[in-house]
Amino acid sequence: MTSDAQVLAAIINALGAPKKIPSHPPKYRRAAVAIIIRIRPDHGRSSAHSSKRRHRQQPQPQAQPRQQTSLSKQPPHAEQPSCLDEIVHPESLDEFFAQTWVQSGVFEILFIERANKRAGDHRWTGHVALPGGKQASPDEDDQETAARETAEEIGLDLADPALFRCVGQLDDRELWTSFGRDFLMVLAPFVYLQLTPKSPPLKPQPDQVASVHWQPLSLFLDRLAHPQWTPMVINLSNKLAPRISRTILRPLFGTMALHSIEMPYKPEFILRYQQELVKDTDMHEKAHPCSFSHSHPPYPPAKTRTVAMIDHYPDWDPGHRPLRLWGLTLQMVADLLELKDGPIQPDIRHKVWDSHRMRKRLDAGHLPGFSQADMHFWVRALLKFHSWQQTEKNKPSESNRVGSWESYYRMVKQAFVFVVLGRATAIAVLVRMLRAPMFRMIQSSVPSVRHSKLLK
Repeated sequence: MTSDAQVLAAIINALGAPKKIPSHPPKYRRAAVAIIIRIRPDHGRSSAHSSKRRHRQQPQPQAQPRQQTSLSKQPPHAEQPSCLDEIVHPESLDEFFAQTWVQSGVFEILFIERANKRAGDHRWTGHVALPGGKQASPDEDDQETAARETAEEIGLDLADPALFRCVGQLDDRELWTSFGRDFLMVLAPFVYLQLTPKSPPLKPQPDQVASVHWQPLSLFLDRLAHPQWTPMVINLSNKLAPRISRTILRPLFGTMALHSIEMPYKPEFILRYQQELVKDTDMHEKAHPCSFSHSHPPYPPAKTRTVAMIDHYPDWDPGHRPLRLWGLTLQMVADLLELKDGPIQPDIRHKVWDSHRMRKRLDAGHLPGFSQADMHFWVRALLKFHSWQQTEKNKPSESNRVGSWESYYRMVKQAFVFVVLGRATAIAVLVRMLRAPMFRMIQSSVPSVRHSKLLK
């Protein structure tokens, strides 16, 4: 069994009862996403693995006469066993992982690249995400929401037990905007395992999905062993300040560089947009009954519209921009990979930042950086204070894998308050220091002006 197979088996075994968060007012919204994992057969490794296993299981043959060992007596495919000893309906996960093509395959996770839904709305265009969406009224539970949204977006039927199996669920998480200012919804991530070596055909929704990518699990395991920081820069004013004052406060509070991971751009398909000619003959005939008269043209003017065409066999361009995995999607992948070392202990009452544990996560190999020096100082100071406070109170070191980033963003908001107070205090002290010299300078200039007027 490869290291990837061992890691995935450990993750699945560590998936216990998830932490469920009930919806609460004022917005009873819920959403669900699917983390889909497949095993792509590697025929070279599978053949070698089958030969070694068969050689270990079979006893050594006794010496036989030379004339009976002729290769002509053997069938032509005797030494070329099938690479895919597929079990149609594996009863257990142990039986699934015992298959040769699984033990020697390449483990991959599915990601989608969001398309532009509405004209002029580019907030999520090009963002890497997991398939899923908001819960609708027909959905009975979160898992049904994840399956329905996945079928609508990329055409995979997660409800088919012959193709996929839900192996568990990660903890629910609350989604907030602006670092915890406005509540959005509760998100439930589900983990699915593809049971067949051949993936079902994708049927993407062009207005929601721009491309689909299968990324190897080894890429993320390598980033855990050798962290590489690719900054994703955002404006702090967009997260912490009201919409009216964002433009004014943007140069004052600078930017925040979040941790992201670059992934190769190897899509299963891409969307190509082209102009299509449209002829509206009915409209012209209604507007001009005498369509054959010389005063009006016999045919209406041609119209064009933009049509999205799906290219299922795109050419891979090595120079194409890489995909960037960051934010919420990166956090959910990090939650999944964190289970490779065993189950996470239950949440403690006060969620704290555990620097030692968070450095082992995929999404915290490097902490976010800040362009403003005072903002950077206060965030680091609060991190040190919380770590010292945790040690002094002898709190357990394990915290909920969702709550750690929430506590970090709370510290960012606290640092924002300290920065505002610190800058206001510095301005007040500076004004007080300059007030006396400026007052004396004004007083000294007033008599000279009066004396000049008397001379005139």
